[in-house]
Amino acid sequence: MKSISWFAIVLLAGHALLAGIGAWSLWVISAGLWLGLAAAVVFVIAYAFVWRRWVAPASPARLGYKERVGLHLILGPAIVVLATFSSTWLIGIVGVSLTLLGDALGRNRAAEVESI
Repeated sequence: MKSISWFAIVLLAGHALLAGIGAWSLWVISAGLWLGLAAAVVFVIAYAFVWRRWVAPASPARLGYKERVGLHLILGPAIVVLATFSSTWLIGIVGVSLTLLGDALGRNRAAEVESI
């Protein structure tokens, strides 16, 4: 029976925080309510697709560690820049930190389990 590691929960929390901050920032900086809502929904759907397809720990087509770090280092600062426009940049930095921490710790845990 497989169990869920707490590293995966930290990774999920970081990505959920980044998706939420990105959606909130798009909604705040948009020109109107409906345009902001549409941009936020499209952003969340695209982020959820990327998460499920390439980043999630249980994904069959999961990227390698270096590719995931590259993805985090591209998406993270882009979302932090978006968050800067809505004055929530600190929460974006926390989200990037959680994703990098959860992925790095989960990678070390996977290496320990394989060596046993």
